[in-house]
Amino acid sequence: MKRRLVFLSRDHDGLCEIVEMLNQPHLNGWRWWIFTAAAADVQRLGLPLASPLMLTNMLGGAWRGGFWGFCLGVLLAVFVLTLFTVDEGLARTIIMYSLPITLLSFGAWEGGFLGLMQNNPSFDDYRPYAASNLFVLLVDVHAVDQRLLKKIMAMCNADQVGEHSRRMWGFPWRENMFNNAELPAKLS
Repeated sequence: MKRRLVFLSRDHDGLCEIVEMLNQPHLNGWRWWIFTAAAADVQRLGLPLASPLMLTNMLGGAWRGGFWGFCLGVLLAVFVLTLFTVDEGLARTIIMYSLPITLLSFGAWEGGFLGLMQNNPSFDDYRPYAASNLFVLLVDVHAVDQRLLKKIMAMCNADQVGEHSRRMWGFPWRENMFNNAELPAKLS
């Protein structure tokens, strides 16, 4: 199971030291991104910046929109088939299959657009850090490598500000280690 550990680096020198440690050839399978308002500094260093797809709620909105669109399509298909006499054959098959699939597709499309206009709620706790031009590192590792990553980050003077686990594919990351009351105290 993959886990996302979130660390905070306060300056460029610390960030460069962390990048050197994370780019070692024997550390494979780790994915990491940087979330900050100082995106130009990160791009100038050639480091991976958190993508807009990651920072918006597009995938969550598309998933929810598709689910509710499919539910509405099934409900409408049941109502149409019970209210009107539709003989067995092509018309009945089209109503039974195309109505739910069409509304699923439309719901996913519309939900994705609405999600693009919303911030990803899993990053709400880290937005104050990013707005302060601090560097928030998002590192995805296997559960086996957690202790090694925490030791590397402690050597580089990076503060751990969060830890998440993915419950199921398509669902957002969930916080399970720190609560929100601890986060503002670590900012100072």
